[in-house]
Amino acid sequence: MLRRAVDRGLAKVSRNPREDFAEELTQELYDHATNITLPLTARLKPKGFFQDDWRARPTGARPWPIVLIHGSGASKGSWEEMGGELRAKGWAVFAPDFGHRATAPIAESAAQIGAYIDAVLLVTGAAQVVLVGHSQGGVVARYWMRSYGGYMKVRHMVSLSVPNHGTLMGGILHPLTKVRTGEGTMERIMHRMFGPTGFEQLRGHDIIEFLAEGGDLDPGVTYTCVGTHFDPFIQPPEVAFLEVTEEDDPNRVHNIWVEDDNPRAMIRHNDMVRDPRVIEIVRAELDRVARLG
Repeated sequence: MLRRAVDRGLAKVSRNPREDFAEELTQELYDHATNITLPLTARLKPKGFFQDDWRARPTGARPWPIVLIHGSGASKGSWEEMGGELRAKGWAVFAPDFGHRATAPIAESAAQIGAYIDAVLLVTGAAQVVLVGHSQGGVVARYWMRSYGGYMKVRHMVSLSVPNHGTLMGGILHPLTKVRTGEGTMERIMHRMFGPTGFEQLRGHDIIEFLAEGGDLDPGVTYTCVGTHFDPFIQPPEVAFLEVTEEDDPNRVHNIWVEDDNPRAMIRHNDMVRDPRVIEIVRAELDRVARLG
């Protein structure tokens, strides 16, 4: 329903941008709801199922627990396929829900994530974790690492379609913001759908600027960033990658296009957490990090 409503609405605004269009689209998206205190994506039925197993422990071959951090409007259930695959390969895997389905401000979500990671470290007896963040989940993880000193607790981080350098408002529909009333319309849609956190991931926002201060990388952490040229939300798609300065070891960051080894792949943004080709990339990268120790 949501996808059809947005598609119809965006087609309307491209043909006839009007000041009252946003209110019409908002009504269409919300006419089935009685509680409007949360963004729409926070109230949609969650997909998938993934349950923590607090008996899981790291091993010599898999020495760090993995914490999977979902994106905006999603839930821990989105990790059903990837989490299950990693567990089958011997990893201790955990995944939190947080921030009203990741629609709360990023600073608030980061504090929740930090408390969850501390619990994982306490229960498992590990000194560090591996983080896998999808979309906003990667921004939340990096904000926690930098703002709360969490980088000392992280061995490696995997970013899946994360707007590390900020995306454009509306993604591939950003040109619509240039038409009359288009920017205001897009702002209203973003606020209704994602709440304040939608704006915190845009290029130039204070959160994004903070994560770029002094370079992208935090001390002692290595990174894998996976992006796709066909992501409609992360625009331009290169913002998903982290940059290495002259002072950094270039081996600390692996920036990978899904299409490098899968030239015919056309993976949607939300499917980056469950597509078998992406899961294989993540599994191989984690095996590489485990071999390095």
